[in-house]
Amino acid sequence: MLKEVSSFVATKASLTIGTDLFEGHRPQDTPDACDLILETGGGSIFPDQPDRADATYQVLSRAKTYYTARARAWNIYNTIYKNWSYGSAGWTLSGVDGGDDYLAMVIEPLAIPQYIGQDEKGRYEFSTNYLMRIRDG
Repeated sequence: MLKEVSSFVATKASLTIGTDLFEGHRPQDTPDACDLILETGGGSIFPDQPDRADATYQVLSRAKTYYTARARAWNIYNTIYKNWSYGSAGWTLSGVDGGDDYLAMVIEPLAIPQYIGQDEKGRYEFSTNYLMRIRDG
């Protein structure tokens, strides 16, 4: 499901996977200004609803300046959550590489983008965690 979530975010936030948005890890040669989507712990499964899962994802945004990193994080936050009171809802996550389509019943940020410090090269980083209530589409 990581590829489908990443594709969804890339489309909504006008990013390009492998150029300024990365999935699962950041290769060594990534640009200073980029975003990363990670699968994180938590979430739930529902034995009586095998086509549903609540999954959590983290988005890390970084850049050479504080305000550029902050703007990147808020861009993603706003494109998938803005104007929703109780979570963005009803998004189709289209299958990638022959994968299944999924329905994001609800996408909730667990907090607004948060500054988490600088990396080993002095680039500023922000983090946002999202709970996605997803089922097979």
